[in-house]
Amino acid sequence: MRKRLVAIGMLVFCVMAMMPKAEGARPKRFLHKEPPDLTAGGKVDDRQDWALGPIGANGWVFCDSTRKGASSKARQILITMVQENGPAAGKLEVDDVIVGVSGKKFDRDARKALAEAINEAEKTENEGKLTLLVWRKGDAGDVQITLPVLGSYSRTAPFNCEKTDKIIDAASEYMKTREIKPGWIGYIDGLGMLATGREDLMPQVKKLAHDSVVPGEVLSVQKHVSMKCWHWSYKTLFLCEYFLATGDEYVLPTINEYATKIAMGQSGAGTWGHTYAAFENAGKLHGHLGGYGAINQQGLTLMIVLPLAEKCGVKNKEVSDAIVRGNNFFSYFIEKGTIPYGDHGAANSWYDDNGKSGSAAVFFDLMGNRKGASFFSDMVLASSAGGREAGHTGCFWSHLWGGVGAARGGDLSLQTYMNEMNWAFTLERQPDGRMVFQGNAGEASDEKGKPKAKWDSTGSRLLELCVPRRKLFITGKETPRESHLTEARIKQILAHGRLDVDAAARAKLTVPEIKELLKDPLPPTRSIGAKALAEKELNIVDQLMPMLASENRYERYGAAEALCNAGFGSKEAAERLISLMAKESDVTFQTYAINALVNRDKEKGLLAAAKPAIPVLLKMAVKHTADDPRRVLQHDIGRALFYNGRAQPRRGLLVEYGLEGVDRNDLLEAVREILTNENGWARSTCTWVYNEFTEDELNKMWGDIYRATKEIAPSGIMFASGVRMNGIKLMAEKRVKEGLDLTAWYVRNQKDHGKGGRMPKILETILEYGGHAKSVVPTLEAYVPYWEEKRNKRRPESPEDLHNQLKATIKKIKEMEDPPEGDKLISIAPYLYEGDKIEL
Repeated sequence: MRKRLVAIGMLVFCVMAMMPKAEGARPKRFLHKEPPDLTAGGKVDDRQDWALGPIGANGWVFCDSTRKGASSKARQILITMVQENGPAAGKLEVDDVIVGVSGKKFDRDARKALAEAINEAEKTENEGKLTLLVWRKGDAGDVQITLPVLGSYSRTAPFNCEKTDKIIDAASEYMKTREIKPGWIGYIDGLGMLATGREDLMPQVKKLAHDSVVPGEVLSVQKHVSMKCWHWSYKTLFLCEYFLATGDEYVLPTINEYATKIAMGQSGAGTWGHTYAAFENAGKLHGHLGGYGAINQQGLTLMIVLPLAEKCGVKNKEVSDAIVRGNNFFSYFIEKGTIPYGDHGAANSWYDDNGKSGSAAVFFDLMGNRKGASFFSDMVLASSAGGREAGHTGCFWSHLWGGVGAARGGDLSLQTYMNEMNWAFTLERQPDGRMVFQGNAGEASDEKGKPKAKWDSTGSRLLELCVPRRKLFITGKETPRESHLTEARIKQILAHGRLDVDAAARAKLTVPEIKELLKDPLPPTRSIGAKALAEKELNIVDQLMPMLASENRYERYGAAEALCNAGFGSKEAAERLISLMAKESDVTFQTYAINALVNRDKEKGLLAAAKPAIPVLLKMAVKHTADDPRRVLQHDIGRALFYNGRAQPRRGLLVEYGLEGVDRNDLLEAVREILTNENGWARSTCTWVYNEFTEDELNKMWGDIYRATKEIAPSGIMFASGVRMNGIKLMAEKRVKEGLDLTAWYVRNQKDHGKGGRMPKILETILEYGGHAKSVVPTLEAYVPYWEEKRNKRRPESPEDLHNQLKATIKKIKEMEDPPEGDKLISIAPYLYEGDKIEL
């Protein structure tokens, strides 16, 4: 649907197995690049079996493997399941192929055309009659299905709309047939039921709330429970909205307990992961996260919880401080791009990522930050035109937060969003009022004949349908109803969103049209303009250069990004960017300029002319600015100078051009600063230069290297071990006594995630010290019980078990000969910062 940064793609690959999964998803490859003709023997793969709305059937529809166009090429629907008591029962059969509606073959996206035909049939004047053109066993003919008459959507739907109210009522009646149980889906259902304002649903809602309370409950954020953040967030969100709607004080102690412990479990960077921040710093709160670090989809939900808890009367320093930390973290992304998966830079080429633009709009609205709420609601609106069917583990979160996020732009924004998304929501609707979860476009389907039941979307959809009722804070109880957008701007935003997924339309853009895109306030729109220049191989550098001096900052950002994609090696452009970058106080512009200079495409980018940026970036690396307290720009500088990994295509300028001629003092100071960056990935980028330092330079740097090896970074946890591993490796190569002690200590004090690949390397490093390693045997033996508790219970005697590896290493060390006379390790103690040295 949107282009993906390779780094984020690798991250998602690494963590996919640990996230909640859509039921039945199977990683099978696509069989088709183009739609098969199902009426001429064409075969289907397992992607994707869709619910087909209130007709009561499922069907296979071709989806583009890139997901950019989803089912835009599909012109046929193969029936895979017909519900026994649905409108299609006795009318459609499994293996029928729907090839059109109202006697005409599909000439556009078959799913969208079918959804439109369903809504047309539901009009009063059409009496619910839906006519499908169906191919069955070699013959084609009309099949008429009669649907319940719901009427027409009003021009202002979901506001003042009888059809919307009927859909809400049907969903509410379906909810009355269910047992709503505690659990994140149950809590979302509870929120949806609350949002309706229907009194007949309140007994179920009250029961769910009271079933979620344990009197006198004391929670532990230290005890590891898988997915704890996900369950606590939606539980607390539901209880907060329940209390604010009903005043039922029975739930207040639980709200207080959960909100306080959520705040206590926040990392020092203002983020959360699947579980709460690790307690590694002598028992202090707000250390680093465990696992692979920050998960902003969940972090935003928790940030919505905390101000709501304060509205419920929860007043303590833990909660108020957590709101400040989280607000500082997420506010950075306003006007820079959508919020990324974890602790990464802003995703400036995406309008939304798995619903985070929507939840960010809700959060900033609760904080009274209209700038943030408006920016992210505009991003949601643009994404509705380009499609919202891709997301990590499926599009559930995208649809959950999309509508309520769009509503932060006012009534007109929500009306437009719902109109754009109506086709998708129509196909979710079932004959019994339920809304099913459809999954990602192009993903493997459930077993045929079994609708997706695990992730029910009924409560989720009720939230956005019930925004006009303004019953909840997350549905806009205190949100201004007037839109900051004009109808002309809305039309423009939608047109830009469609360009995001329509390569053919981008190919038709003229240079003046592209330049207008480059001036837009939304970062992905500017990115589309830059992308179009590269795709069309247009060299308009002479027209981009004056834009760099524009008083319109968006135009300046757009020009810099355009030069990144289509600078065509211009020395003049590179020099201008370097000059502006050095003098700028605008962090956002500096970020765009840096990215332009390190584009690996030497033909279209500026890398070939970027070498003069090296001394400028080295000096920029040591500067701190008030508008970038987390030094995200320094992270970008670190990658621009030093990055030599494989997780992204851009490599550092020092990797490209070498260290010859580089001012060594500037180099040392830059490395020293980057080693203190909050982000572990930033720290790890520069460690390859350790081996380029002279003995005198190492003596100047040992204190910084040792500290960065000993102390894990507070964020960027997935890549935070790189700097630590490279530090112990360097000290082993230089035969540093303090390095041996630190490596032994690290056997116990490494992060848990990834330990299987890391532990053998740590033990190998200890063995490199030879007989000197005997001095740390008592320490290693003291760690044996810890690793015994973590041993592989299924294969406890396996040589690959880390407990067994540790014992084997101890045995090898004991069998080593003592070091020969005169063979001594060097000491770096004089160069270490006070209090840093590990004492075993």
